[in-house]
Amino acid sequence: MTLKNQFHFYFALLLTFVLLAGCSQPAAVIPIATQTSTDEAADIATETAQTIWQVTDAGPLQFNPGTTFMQTPGDLKPYTAIRFTVSALQGQQVSMWLTTEPASAEAPLATLTIMDASGTILTSEPLTYWSQVLPVDQTYTVEIKSLAKEDILYSYRIEIPAEKVDPAFGAVYEPIDLSVCQLLQQEMTTALNKEVHPEPYAPFLDAVGREAGQGCRLTAAGTGADFSDPRSVVNTLISTVGTGWTQAQDYAADGVTGSAAGLYRDMGLMLIKVNWKPEMGVECPADQPLDACGLSLEQKIYSVEVTIAQNTADFSMDGRWVDANTGFTLDLYQDWKQVYGQHVVVVQDGSKIDSLEASINGWLKGREATVQFQSSFTDQPGTAEITYIDVNTIQWRIITAPAGEFYLPLEATLSRTAE
Repeated sequence: MTLKNQFHFYFALLLTFVLLAGCSQPAAVIPIATQTSTDEAADIATETAQTIWQVTDAGPLQFNPGTTFMQTPGDLKPYTAIRFTVSALQGQQVSMWLTTEPASAEAPLATLTIMDASGTILTSEPLTYWSQVLPVDQTYTVEIKSLAKEDILYSYRIEIPAEKVDPAFGAVYEPIDLSVCQLLQQEMTTALNKEVHPEPYAPFLDAVGREAGQGCRLTAAGTGADFSDPRSVVNTLISTVGTGWTQAQDYAADGVTGSAAGLYRDMGLMLIKVNWKPEMGVECPADQPLDACGLSLEQKIYSVEVTIAQNTADFSMDGRWVDANTGFTLDLYQDWKQVYGQHVVVVQDGSKIDSLEASINGWLKGREATVQFQSSFTDQPGTAEITYIDVNTIQWRIITAPAGEFYLPLEATLSRTAE
């Protein structure tokens, strides 16, 4: 082998050794990406290596006595979080909001992470709004975590109304269309001549029906100089925003400092609440009613709230239902959760016909309606349950029989039939 060939041979061996030694190094230290500036590369490396979050434990969140709402501000540095716990009872609806400054239209600058008592994470990130009806008494751990590269300010808001709903039915309401929410906002603005703040997606609580979910919420504020009294404001909203809706009397309420109303249309429910309280810093004797406190109109601080939601029930009791075995027929109609109609019973080979128009009237909860019924043979009403089984089947069961003669069966299974 010539000297030249020996040189080429040893040079090739050396080059092979260097390449093999390079392949044995961790891939992360070999830059294979496109050209990146030193500063950008350092930022990427820092973000990749940063895995430890600095978490501040703030302990349990405490509400002021008699309140169901809290809003607390704070600040977060990059890669930091604040943690606290929140407790609520079975059937209560817990709702949380998170906003940040500076605001970002592209992506949230912070996120909510919510864990149950066992430590199971219930949410996915990023999350800035969360609402749930509690199936059991629960203590949640909540983390507010920064996703920003700079210092940010945050505002955390939580609502836990004292009223409870039936967790078996839970969230059965969903928001109405955004366009409808905006239209109602315009009508409310015109009716009150006040600015109306819309929340197209907000917690919805039906305390009377013990059901909950999400809906459109419209709020306005003012003083006694703007509004004469709560009932007048409610009536104004019923005749404007509530045009075309039917009042549900079970939702009507009046008091010295507030009034409420409920209206339904198709499967929608509208709740109206108007309340006032003394201006902050004004003290009224505890042994006297607030209307005897001698407040000026400007010292009465009004809050006006209208919430609208759509029931998500995927069935209807509308139709004619027949039990051929007993000669029992029900013609039923359903409007929102109201169930009404008439019955016909033919017995004793047609010698007895128990029939009365508008003889059935009641309200639906879940898939079961509790109704009052009236026989044509007595003027005393009875009470029955009508249970929706499937699209073709309902069950009838008398809970309280009427005094006197009647021929409606104590129990029956009825099938839907063409009218």
